[in-house]
Amino acid sequence: MPGTQSGARVTVQLSSTVQILPAGDLTAGTGHHHLFLDAELSPAGVPVPTVPGSIVHMGDASSLYVFEGVAPGQHRLIAVVADGVHVPLQPWVVDTVTFTVN
Repeated sequence: MPGTQSGARVTVQLSSTVQILPAGDLTAGTGHHHLFLDAELSPAGVPVPTVPGSIVHMGDASSLYVFEGVAPGQHRLIAVVADGVHVPLQPWVVDTVTFTVN
C-alpha cells in the first residue's frame, strides 16, 4: 500500500549519567541524546550530523524514541550525549547495543 512502511517499530528508552537538557542549553556537563542506528559515530569535537532514519537528534531532552520500519536482521544502536550545540561530551557519554529484528 502506498504510504505504508514495512519493518518493525523499535522503541528506545534512554537514561544517562549526566543531566539531559534541551539542545541550545550550554550548561557545562549537560547535554541531550543522539542515536546512531547502523551508523558510525561522528568524530570527537565535531557536531553530530542529522541523517534521516540513521542519526537522530533528541534535542527536546526526551528519553524515548521510536524507529519505524526497521528491517529484519541484526542492528547496532549507539547512544551518545552531546552538548547544546551537538558536540559529543568529553569524556564520551556513550553506550552501544546490538539487537535483532525478526
